Amino acid sequence: MASLDTSAQFPHPSIKADHQPFSWLTEELRVDAAMQFLSHTLDMAQGMQTCLGLVHASNRAREEGDPACPPTLNATDTECLTRLAMAAAGMLAEQAGRRIDVLNQRHTERASQGIHERAT
Repeated sequence: MASLDTSAQFPHPSIKADHQPFSWLTEELRVDAAMQFLSHTLDMAQGMQTCLGLVHASNRAREEGDPACPPTLNATDTECLTRLAMAAAGMLAEQAGRRIDVLNQRHTERASQGIHERAT
């Protein structure tokens, strides 16, 4: 099906949207890779904390067996959130490891350049 261009019939003035995507970072810091990693780390850590808090509360409620206070999550959902938190932690560790490798490589290269410059 061909698309129709109705922009001439219904012109829309350029208006800045009220909704802006959320970011922990100020606009100037959003382009910095290290700051972006910190922002992602904060988001993931808070998400893992929420998942693990729900898992813990649900497990405790199951252990206590009080019918007046049933678990928030059933056993399947508890397992799913546990695996989600584990995957998020693993991904975060992998990303941090890659960044550390890059920083170590840069440091080694700069150090060897400094030694070479002093020798000449």
